[in-house]
Amino acid sequence: MNKLLKSLLTVLIINLAAGVAMAAKAPEVKIRVAQYANRVEIVMPAGGTWQADKKSGKIIPDRAYVITGQLQTKAVRRYHLMVGSGSAADENQLRETELKFRAFKTHRFLAGNAPAPGYPDNRVVFIGVGIFADEPEARKLQDKLAADGISSWVFIENIRPAAGKLQLKLGKQTIAESLTGLKLDSKEQTILRKAEFAKGYSWHGFEDRKFAGDMLIQFGVENSLDCIEVTDLEKLLVGIVPSEISSKAPMAAMQAQAVAARGEMLSKKGVRHLNEGFDFCSEQHCQVYKGLQATDQNISASISPTRGLVLENHKGGILDAVYGANCGGHSSANQNIWTSNADPHLQGVSDIKTGIRVDLTNEEQARSFISAPPDCWCATPGVEGADKFRWKKSLSPKEWQAVESKAAIGRIKEITGSVREISGRIVSIKLTGENGEKTVLKELPIRQLFGGLRSSFFKADWKRDKQGFINAADFEGAGWGHGVGMCQTGAQSMALAGRAFADILLHYFPGAILVKLY
Repeated sequence: MNKLLKSLLTVLIINLAAGVAMAAKAPEVKIRVAQYANRVEIVMPAGGTWQADKKSGKIIPDRAYVITGQLQTKAVRRYHLMVGSGSAADENQLRETELKFRAFKTHRFLAGNAPAPGYPDNRVVFIGVGIFADEPEARKLQDKLAADGISSWVFIENIRPAAGKLQLKLGKQTIAESLTGLKLDSKEQTILRKAEFAKGYSWHGFEDRKFAGDMLIQFGVENSLDCIEVTDLEKLLVGIVPSEISSKAPMAAMQAQAVAARGEMLSKKGVRHLNEGFDFCSEQHCQVYKGLQATDQNISASISPTRGLVLENHKGGILDAVYGANCGGHSSANQNIWTSNADPHLQGVSDIKTGIRVDLTNEEQARSFISAPPDCWCATPGVEGADKFRWKKSLSPKEWQAVESKAAIGRIKEITGSVREISGRIVSIKLTGENGEKTVLKELPIRQLFGGLRSSFFKADWKRDKQGFINAADFEGAGWGHGVGMCQTGAQSMALAGRAFADILLHYFPGAILVKLY
């Protein structure tokens, strides 16, 4: 019996023994696939239909239609500074979190939707210490808390989306108008012209993208036009897997990716992008998704044995099976990277092939691990992403000015107090400048401060001017991304070594159980 059949049999046995309530079918999901300021161009090669309020009509095959938006009312939002969270079903956990912050006037915010039949309750309660009308005020309190070593994040509550008039045009002719939005249903596919992707990243660009599901066009909470595809989760995964991991990846790695992505999406459905009119976005914030691709048929066949499979956590819920490009040799503990409760399945595992143990919280060992690493799964030559195992980056004096601008404490004299977590990533640093001090907490803000480093697992050589102020830097680092959960490069290496997808998942998510949800 091969490893795949053994894994699937194990899942079946687990479900029968535990009496898992299975949902009837894959859930419907809404994913924002593109945003435009006020103009969208679409083409349906095989034609389709449009619907605007109570009116409807046909889309002529292979003709270019334009949808324009005239903004009339801007979105209404407010900003919460959150310091913790917990399951809506776990009152004890919520009270414990509130007790940690009893010096503040805390409030609760419920995020998520009531569970559908056959699905566990994934609703989350955020614990906040302040509500603000604008983001800068929330950031001021966040900086004060950071100086005291308290991690927090700004949560945007979407009260009301923007509103305006939408027009569907063919040439100079206006075909339809709507104040609520347009629905497009293609016979085969809808092409969005010049869809923007990876905004804020070095690989930012525009390209035509194809989608098979229904398409909703409406004003969103960012005062722009949102293009939202409506499809079922399994169809969506066929596009997500090759966008998140190589379409040339070994089958077991693609299957592990499919299970992880399915679990991450189901655990966050209704929680992420709350009140925005969709469940997920198609960018790094949620899951990278580029729509229909030439590899879809092969991907579908490769991941079909995993249909409905997710990882169950220690509380019987769906594990948020997060993942990153390259862990650098050791994965991270979730509570150190994000402001969240510790998840026993996300406490970091070694990616060293021999299993030797290292203490990467120790500065000396961490620096040695960067310079002279042992043989790790995510360093296997020729595997996609292995080139991100180690990296170097320099900031010139001109580039360093951007660091000073973000820190806003004048010229920087010292950078001290680095705290490393289990993966070696730095999660706290203290900057001392001529106009004050600033503490930066958590992995992503530290990466962003220094111009977008690949990870916060680095060692730095600070360069100084004649007056002793830091004015440039050389970085040497490990890994790409936050490092929590499954290492995608390591997963591919394990698959090439003959590991089954279940083995890969349980290596990166120890203690989790593979179950079939539908």
